[in-house]
Amino acid sequence: MNRLARAARDWGSVSVLMPFSYSIQMVRPSRRTVRSIYFEGMRFRSESAAWSKDQKLEWILQRLRYSLRRAYAETDYYHDLFDRIGFDPSDEFSFEDFSRIPVLGREEVQQAGRRLISRAISPDRLKRDSTGGSSGTPTEIWLGPEEAGWRESAGETFIRRIGIPSGTRTGYFWGHHLDITATDNLRARIHNFIHNTRTFNCFRLSPDVFERYHQEFERWKPTCIVAYAGALGSLAEYILERGYQPTYPTRCFVTGAEKLMPHHRQLIEQAFGRPVHERYGSRDVGFIAYQMDPSRSLDFEIDWADLLVEPETEAGEASILITKLHADGMPMIRYRIDDVGRFPSGSRPGYPTFELHEVIGRVTDGVRLPDGRWIHGIEFPHLLKDHPVREFMLHQKPDYSVRLMIVPKNDFSHESMNKIKEIVTSNLPGLPITIDLVEQVPRTLANKWRPVVSEVVLANGESK
Repeated sequence: MNRLARAARDWGSVSVLMPFSYSIQMVRPSRRTVRSIYFEGMRFRSESAAWSKDQKLEWILQRLRYSLRRAYAETDYYHDLFDRIGFDPSDEFSFEDFSRIPVLGREEVQQAGRRLISRAISPDRLKRDSTGGSSGTPTEIWLGPEEAGWRESAGETFIRRIGIPSGTRTGYFWGHHLDITATDNLRARIHNFIHNTRTFNCFRLSPDVFERYHQEFERWKPTCIVAYAGALGSLAEYILERGYQPTYPTRCFVTGAEKLMPHHRQLIEQAFGRPVHERYGSRDVGFIAYQMDPSRSLDFEIDWADLLVEPETEAGEASILITKLHADGMPMIRYRIDDVGRFPSGSRPGYPTFELHEVIGRVTDGVRLPDGRWIHGIEFPHLLKDHPVREFMLHQKPDYSVRLMIVPKNDFSHESMNKIKEIVTSNLPGLPITIDLVEQVPRTLANKWRPVVSEVVLANGESK
């Protein structure tokens, strides 16, 4: 397909097919409310783009008061919780007052069950969702039409700002815990045609698959590729090893699902010469933050119009807490998402932040030492990046012992093994360590790569 034909195809999807699909959804009763709220979210984000920080804070506070009052009136869980702690949401409370509300963990969500679901939304208007189960049992979430519409507008606002509105030629180097080939039905094909997208399964990879995908990408020339971070890093490594000079994507990459490791970013930029926007989000709360201009800064911009993001403590690196500002179906207030972030100086609990310097990773992605120290898992990809290791997983068992599984490259040698053993031993002093060469490292229930996992249980019962 030549450049002119591709441009015509892209224009048709962006300017004709996508608006037509929106019109169809406005006619369907099951989608009309969600689509109307989507447009409301798009308008608000556009109108508030130039607001000052003080204007944003005032709007968030007013919206927060509304959200907590609604949660108190419509859910058994928050009615009982607020009464028990003596918090009156009808007061003109401050962010400081808000910070005293207990944190909501995944375990509390699972225990609360339907007591967290709004009584004001009829069951037929609720959409069930759940987390991928990366850290254990999936957490069940219910979305009302308001939250669903604001989620959709969050994603669309981001891609429009980086120049790839819906309908732009986009390849999804993605996957799912179910068999992705089973979704290749007529409805999926129509959706892909309208949205101008194609999906490339990132869970069944091999040199032959990488070669086939490379050739298909070269012929199709997507404007953007949305990818699992680790899978895209492996594709970039394949491209560099063979000396290819790809002409795709023509604009950028967007990564998600997994933490984008620095060495993967370096490989991707070296192989393709295109910017990489890391997107941070989760199934239970939606899109959270985005890297808007990675050539200038790797900071994440928070979607403050939809979510209040705060640190759990005043430490520079702290657990990320999320409060949904449009959760009509299932309110989630000060929800611990089990990720650690590096917050701007001066950030404190209860007060919204508008950016994150870094999303470090999951709370459980670290190694515990018997003396109480904790080494975050992000350190280990950095330590091993200069060695002939294709992939690895460091698994710490409840007795503190560590097993390092390595998928070696072709030039891996006995000397490589000794150097890696020396590095790991020096960084994990006193821990029993075994190193095994494997063909593939295990994935989570959601088919995500977690390079470091610890099963050590602390005295308070938490696994960190």
